Amino acid sequence: MKRVFLNKLLFIFCICLLSFTSKAQNAALDSLLQLEKTLPNDTNRVDALNEIARIYLDYNYPKALNYATKSYKLAESINYENGRVTALTHQSYANDYMGRYAIAQQQNFELLAIFQQYNDSDHISTCYNNIGIIHYYLNNYQESIDFTQKALDYYLYHNQKIDIATCYNNIANAYSDMGNNDTAIVFYNKALVLYEELDDIDGMSLINGNVGEVYAVQGKYDEAYTSFIKSLQLAEKINDKWQQANMYSCLGSLLAEQNKSSEALPFLNQGLKIFKDLDARTEMIDIYEALAKSFEQQKNLTQAIYNLKQANKLRDEVFNKENATSIAEMNALYETKEKEAALLKQQEQAKYEASQKQMIIVGSTIGFLLLVVIVTISVRGNITKKKVNETLALQKQQIEAKNRDITDSIQYAKRIQSAILPNDNLIKEYLEESFILYKPKDIVAGDFYWMESIESNELAVMSDENPTLNTQHSTTVLFAAADCTGHGVPGAMVSVVCNNALNRAVREFQLTKPADILNKTRELVIETFEESEANIKDGMDIALCSLQLNPPFEGGERGMTLNYAGANNPLWIVRDDELIETKGDKQPIGKYMKKEPFTNHSIELQKGDTIYLLTDGFPDQFGGEKGKKYKYKTLKEKLLSINGLNMKEQKQALDKEFIEWKGDLEQIDDVCLIGVKV
Repeated sequence: MKRVFLNKLLFIFCICLLSFTSKAQNAALDSLLQLEKTLPNDTNRVDALNEIARIYLDYNYPKALNYATKSYKLAESINYENGRVTALTHQSYANDYMGRYAIAQQQNFELLAIFQQYNDSDHISTCYNNIGIIHYYLNNYQESIDFTQKALDYYLYHNQKIDIATCYNNIANAYSDMGNNDTAIVFYNKALVLYEELDDIDGMSLINGNVGEVYAVQGKYDEAYTSFIKSLQLAEKINDKWQQANMYSCLGSLLAEQNKSSEALPFLNQGLKIFKDLDARTEMIDIYEALAKSFEQQKNLTQAIYNLKQANKLRDEVFNKENATSIAEMNALYETKEKEAALLKQQEQAKYEASQKQMIIVGSTIGFLLLVVIVTISVRGNITKKKVNETLALQKQQIEAKNRDITDSIQYAKRIQSAILPNDNLIKEYLEESFILYKPKDIVAGDFYWMESIESNELAVMSDENPTLNTQHSTTVLFAAADCTGHGVPGAMVSVVCNNALNRAVREFQLTKPADILNKTRELVIETFEESEANIKDGMDIALCSLQLNPPFEGGERGMTLNYAGANNPLWIVRDDELIETKGDKQPIGKYMKKEPFTNHSIELQKGDTIYLLTDGFPDQFGGEKGKKYKYKTLKEKLLSINGLNMKEQKQALDKEFIEWKGDLEQIDDVCLIGVKV
């Protein structure tokens, strides 16, 4: 279903109140981006950031969220309430569009509390409507209807037709999904009459699409197809990309339902392309499921399974239990506050009536007392003001001291964490041609890299011509890239536990095989956390390798064998112009519902092979022109393109790639990438 946008954005930057064409809006955005960099940290910069976020809401949700967050922080720091509320509004929409419903709903309730404080009935009603929309997306249909009805009552009283139509549509959506199609059609028709009266093409497109979905559910495929096409044509008329993609999805799903997979696939792929550009994850779920169904009809089971997995993955991300629980808690909290507010209002009314009687009796006395108070205040004013200023200065000093203490503690934690990381000299001693790209998100990190060397002697036959035994010295190097739960201080604390467990597995238990080391490490990590009374489920993902470094024999060179085991994280080997991937086990180091022994992989290396171990920070980073994820596929292509460079140059190229991709966006996670050439 098509989302409904807030009708009245607050306090928009005055320079951008004009109606732009698409080309003019792009020019305005470019100007704003340049202007924002030159402005001081005042209200004008907050307004500029908010307007940039508003423009990005049309086509790039991550960038919209990024600029709205910047605006919110700045507005809060300079106590600019209007700018803060506008930024919070943009944040709620960006999170909503990206499927981050728990965060969006929390921000909706925060906005509701602000507008209730100012008795702003218009925006209170808008908040009711937006809260109802989130409930609809989470299939909480009755709650959706209840909140939307509150908004509708206000709009009916004030005869705000566009808002009335919006509420009719949202209520119809809920009834439709509840299976009450007759009631849904009644509300859709009410909305359509108003949209046609207002000549609102966007609204007419929306309603035609929604009515088409009802027809599809009822099995009226011809009527549904006609409604979808009409909606698509209207959306194209106003260049509404979201609704166009929605109708492509509906048309594809409708044709797939009729076993017309060849006709369905072009519609579905076109819709998926637009939704990917918009990062509209919730809507992508339906398209992936329809694609799976279409490929199944064509007996293409590989593509059917792939698309079904994509749908399930997105569903887990968007509609997880924590989302639903969080929103239920916010709803309960809101209802409790409503009841408390009603009771408080009754109590205040009773007190007010009693006080009115008292005021008649003591009016003259109060006047006299007020005169005394005024005189007293004027005498003591300077003294009080001086004391207040002294108190504020002392509090400021205390806050600054606490901030310094916190920063000093985190810096000390960084020194501790740095001490557990292998130093560069040790790495170069055993892995001469190598690099480590390590970029913590915060001062301390949840990612870490690890290395251990094991020296051993064994008896070996020198050669066939000289069958005598000789002592052969060998060195085994263990190295790993690990990603612990979280980042910052919490992630760093988990990394210390996991690093210690790896060291114990090798040094105390004398293990050398990667799979055995991971099995023992998991056991030690769980054992450590179980000593606490809290139910801690933290742990890590890791890629661990074992490489035996042997000198050549007189008769030639012995081949080099790499052993690898992984917890979620893969091993990549670039050989000539090919990247060979070995996947780890789909389980973490830590508590897990279905624990299995880790798998050990032995790989015969060839001269010139390059080994790569990595965590998910690099491929998951948002950036580029559209604010999308970098992705594993892009990183693989990059590694293949720089394979001819030496390891130092490869690190420089990757570091530059990450910085340029991220641009002005915030780094979202720690980054750790290890490269070793043999």
